[in-house]
Amino acid sequence: MAIAITDDHRQLEATARAFLDDHKARAAARALLEADTEGRPDFWAGMGQLGWLGLHLPEQYGGSGYGLSELVVVVEELGRAVAPGPFVPTVITSAVVAALGSPAQQADLLPGLADGRTTGAVGLDGELTLTPSPSGDGSVVDGDAGVVLGAGLADVLVLAVGDDLVIVPSGASGLTITTPANVDPTRRAGRVRLGSTPVAATDLIRGGRRRAVALARTIVAAEAAGGAQECVDRASEYARERNQFGRPIGMFQAVKHHCANMAVAAEMATASVWDAARAAGDGEEFELASAVASALALTGFVDNAQLNIQVHGGIGFTWEHDAHLLLRRAIALSAIFDPDRAAADVTELTGRHVTRHLGLDLPAEAEPLRAEVAGIAAELAALDPADQRRRLIETGYVMPHWPKPWGREAGALEQLVIDEEFERAGVKRPNYGITGWVILTLIQHATPDQVQRWVRPTLDGTLVWCQLFSEPDAGSDAAGIKTRATRVDGGWVLNGQKVWTSGAQYAQRGLATVRTDPAAPKHAGITTVVIEMDAPGVEVRPLRQITGGSDFNEVFFTDVFIPDDDVVGQPNSGWTVARATLGNERVTIGGGNTGLMAMVDLPDLLSRHGDRLPGGATRVGALLAKEHTLRLMNLRRVARSVSGAEAGPEGNVTKLLLAESGHERAAVTAALLGPDTAFAEGAAGIGAMLLLATRAMSIAGGTSEITRNQIGERILGLPRDPLVK
Repeated sequence: MAIAITDDHRQLEATARAFLDDHKARAAARALLEADTEGRPDFWAGMGQLGWLGLHLPEQYGGSGYGLSELVVVVEELGRAVAPGPFVPTVITSAVVAALGSPAQQADLLPGLADGRTTGAVGLDGELTLTPSPSGDGSVVDGDAGVVLGAGLADVLVLAVGDDLVIVPSGASGLTITTPANVDPTRRAGRVRLGSTPVAATDLIRGGRRRAVALARTIVAAEAAGGAQECVDRASEYARERNQFGRPIGMFQAVKHHCANMAVAAEMATASVWDAARAAGDGEEFELASAVASALALTGFVDNAQLNIQVHGGIGFTWEHDAHLLLRRAIALSAIFDPDRAAADVTELTGRHVTRHLGLDLPAEAEPLRAEVAGIAAELAALDPADQRRRLIETGYVMPHWPKPWGREAGALEQLVIDEEFERAGVKRPNYGITGWVILTLIQHATPDQVQRWVRPTLDGTLVWCQLFSEPDAGSDAAGIKTRATRVDGGWVLNGQKVWTSGAQYAQRGLATVRTDPAAPKHAGITTVVIEMDAPGVEVRPLRQITGGSDFNEVFFTDVFIPDDDVVGQPNSGWTVARATLGNERVTIGGGNTGLMAMVDLPDLLSRHGDRLPGGATRVGALLAKEHTLRLMNLRRVARSVSGAEAGPEGNVTKLLLAESGHERAAVTAALLGPDTAFAEGAAGIGAMLLLATRAMSIAGGTSEITRNQIGERILGLPRDPLVK
């Protein structure tokens, strides 16, 4: 999915893509591979006329008066096209001057940067010194400004001198720019040196480096996000079309998983850039968000560009194929803007308790809802717990998104308002967990009599439910059901076994899938039934896990009678009901709650035991960035719902990321605790317990391998494995 969510942003995205296609931006980039010199592309003036160079700039200086949120939409499309030219370094320059420059500097530079008459470049990693001029008039700058993207085409450079910035015109005395052969000839970087280059006081921006780094990281990450997504699209397209061994290569799980991993990396990049652009101007919050975006997008672009070539095989390694253009761009961006340093900054900022406060600016139509919800929230806050639950159920606020009368059929906007106002009033709705997934399915598929019998007692807390789907021989294959229900007078007799059933030892009812027609195809012949967990013939055996606890259970059925009144939906049509429950579960599991993982303050642990983990600041920061992005993906899903945009891929992606992040957090924690991980008690036991407990995260609710298959097939359109009959 792209950065753009709103209609306006999606229209801007479509316009940018069409423009770059019409002007053959990719071909223009390819033409530079062996060119001796680099110039502005033929479509440079067109981009200026469209106002793209000034999207983020004030109108008084010739800009459009928007912000980074609009600019990154266009930059993302430039990344997809591997577009040549100094657009990215120029807009970084103008963003820095607009945010940090004096009124005089802005008036002098921004009009030309906005319409394309002036090109810019920014160097933030050099070793420059500022000293008083021997003549006593101003200062001079000396030293190596490092590798600067777009330096060879720049009319003006903004360079870091310690914590400050200095503005240097390209013709300044003592300034030398060399452009050696670049790994990415399609847009070249140069090495910049200054020798006693005169600088007036009016050319200085005091204390601007940190903000400039955040701006540069956000814009460059947007280009990387576009490149990462382009790699996903090209690899998936090839995997759908290329045949080997008598079938499309995308049908092979190894290829499918490569593409799925690429999609996850691109989605993380997209979400993090989207948020960094929203955070612009929020001080340290912006620094954190931009560091997250840089750490994820640049790393994701490099990884995806490599995997894109891997999926293409030999053809991807040829000069004629475009895959190496993406890899060259990714390598150059990563070398200049160092995602490892960004990840280390995430660790540093998080260790100082800098946090990103996530939320959405709701549209005006939220305000009438807010007054109504605030009133009911105040009423609920004044009640004792029992009366509060009763009133929540009666008003439908207990589960607002559920259908009436049990919920309010609340759309995304109303749900957000309810969450905000209830939090403000201190009202907490019951957390039904698995029971909630099951009851929503019953509301959707059960008869009125069944709904009457089961829903209200469940909401009251009288009934607790479990979900009886998994079986010993099926695992993640929810349709691989062998538990058999045989027709008898007035109902069915059930025999078989379920396993990995959470909470079965506490539940009064269970929603089960059983096979009622063994001769039918695999996904047919399944019926969904409700089982009384204390009925004769039902035996629950807790399974002791590797942690020593027993969250899961085996459940055995021996001649258990199920009356017809307890069949949900039509016999032999239970797969539809089961899929509804699995869908309800998937939303919750992918919610980004780190649970046990949040017990450990990794930056603090790193500060005390960092010597045990070489490169620890980078590794911890990369993990924290991924965990942060879990929340961003859920926020984007909400934002998409509020704007009326189509659903995105976040559910399966967050499910996979949550599992993978759990494993990494456990590994990092154990490494930092060192030998104490051998102990299983006290604070030291946390490391071992995490290593044991988080192993379940890539198994429970569908293994990570199954999730990758789903991403490949449902999101990327890769072919499914042949059906087993």
